[in-house]
Amino acid sequence: MRVRLDDPQRAAAWLAELAPAHVRTLDAYQPGKPIEELERELGISGAIKVASNENPQGPSPRALAAIQAALPSIHLYPDAAAFRLRKALAERLGVAEHEVAVGAGSNDLLYQLVLALVGPEQDIVTPALGFLSYRLAAQVAGRTFVATAATPRGPDIEALCAAMTPRTRLVIVGTPNNPTGAVLTRADADRVLAVLPEHALLVLDEAYAEYAAAWPEVDHVDGLAFTRAALAAGDPRVVLLRTFSKAYGLAAMRVGYAVAHGGVLDLLGRVVRTFHVGTLGQVAALAALDDGEHVLRSAALGRRGLERIGAELARRGVTVYPSLANFCLVEAGRPSAPLYDRLLRRGVIVRPMGAWGLPTCLRVSIAGEAELDRVIAALIDVVADDKA
Repeated sequence: MRVRLDDPQRAAAWLAELAPAHVRTLDAYQPGKPIEELERELGISGAIKVASNENPQGPSPRALAAIQAALPSIHLYPDAAAFRLRKALAERLGVAEHEVAVGAGSNDLLYQLVLALVGPEQDIVTPALGFLSYRLAAQVAGRTFVATAATPRGPDIEALCAAMTPRTRLVIVGTPNNPTGAVLTRADADRVLAVLPEHALLVLDEAYAEYAAAWPEVDHVDGLAFTRAALAAGDPRVVLLRTFSKAYGLAAMRVGYAVAHGGVLDLLGRVVRTFHVGTLGQVAALAALDDGEHVLRSAALGRRGLERIGAELARRGVTVYPSLANFCLVEAGRPSAPLYDRLLRRGVIVRPMGAWGLPTCLRVSIAGEAELDRVIAALIDVVADDKA
């Protein structure tokens, strides 16, 4: 029978029958507004984007050179196993090659974990106020998502532990957490692992680990050391996720990696898309891995930026939550959506946090040294104007 979709109501009804309920109710991920879009809408130039936690320092020159050198070979399929990159990562991280997997960003590996390991009657547990993709990955697969108590200062660890049941397959914790910047302490990680069900995995999402390393005086778990210790003890229940998108400045290349027991990564390999990390991403990440100075400069820039934003706003009575990432969460004390619009008109793109359940907060990424003055001035004018 031919289906006619010229009637909008009939089209909507047809689509409702076409897709399962868990897909129809999904909220699509909304990325930060692009600079070009804002400038086109408002007829302005020189806008600054501090909404997507990107590295204002950009990529390593070594990565750019590697991309340029690889361009003549882009008619060939990439190495599906990412052999050279995985080998280099294993050597750098002090693990075996079969304990490293590469994905199209750490977000890709997160989806692989859900698809490969979480069955229809099992669930994913994570603190509230976490990265939206934790929930989206569960919903895309039609799996149960359990969010436990948390504040912008960190998760309630006992609530997280209490939520684990025999149904639990993944416990995901971002540290530093996006969007709050809060971290898991080593004692917190030990506590969670101690009560983790036998057939569950603790996933430490450390997309901002290199930035956290710039704050050695702050107690936070070293996910790599924690994962290696678990592996050495014969415990396969810890998975570490990291990315080249943040401190390495390769967000457009989409490269991330996981460190875990080889058997766990073998299961991920059964659901992965073929050729999911392209040649340019692989060579860029390999080159960036050797530019430690670039990463250290990026991390230092992140710390300086957060200290400046925090100090300037605190002097004006605005709360900025502690963060060990390259962004901070600003408590405006009133609905943030209008403040977001006012900042756009000043050419500054931040991220309103209503979708995270934080309707009075804005997330602000660090900017480069030359742009940070403008960002801070705009925040003072818009967010702190009635708090002085």
